[in-house]
Amino acid sequence: MHELDLGALLVSRVCHDLISPVAAISNGLEILADEEDATMKAQAMRLIEHSVGQAKARLLFARLAFGAMGSAGTEIDLREVGQVAADFFRTGKARLDWQMPAIAIDKEIIRVILNLTALGADCIPRGGALTVRGEQARQVFRVVITAKGLKASLAPDIREGLALELPLEDLTGRTIAPFVTALLARKIGGEIKYGVVDDTVTFEANFPRASAT
Repeated sequence: MHELDLGALLVSRVCHDLISPVAAISNGLEILADEEDATMKAQAMRLIEHSVGQAKARLLFARLAFGAMGSAGTEIDLREVGQVAADFFRTGKARLDWQMPAIAIDKEIIRVILNLTALGADCIPRGGALTVRGEQARQVFRVVITAKGLKASLAPDIREGLALELPLEDLTGRTIAPFVTALLARKIGGEIKYGVVDDTVTFEANFPRASAT
């Protein structure tokens, strides 16, 4: 598989996340155009407003999780990232608890953190608690993401993606995110560990030489 194909799979993943709110906006506009009842028009406006907010939240999340975000070495305040993550997960079943220090860190570390956070939410499809905790210790930034919920699980293909054990030709829109996340972590000298105990899935990532500005 060519690197352009990896990019295409990532685009497919982003499009998949946007289809639902964009379709809802389209439905709301159709109702506004055809409906005479004032109550139905008001409901359509609420649907449109909600879906616009949802689409915006997903786009901002995708920009941080997958985008280049400017020049090399760019750092982003974790408080800003936490707000983007909170907006993204607000309408989902996972309840996000963002426990990050008020520092700026490299954008590539941010990309790994957000992708692991999204994977954590996928591990608890019935809902539950999603905790993202980070700490700066000397020249290492450590992140622990805990997903706790009923029947929490980490699918075998996601494990293979994180371990970079999937052949490129077998990658799909579902497995591209963990695969690219693992590639990025390796590129910046980071390490990702994961484990499943009872109803809890845990991801741990350690990054060398993180900034603490």
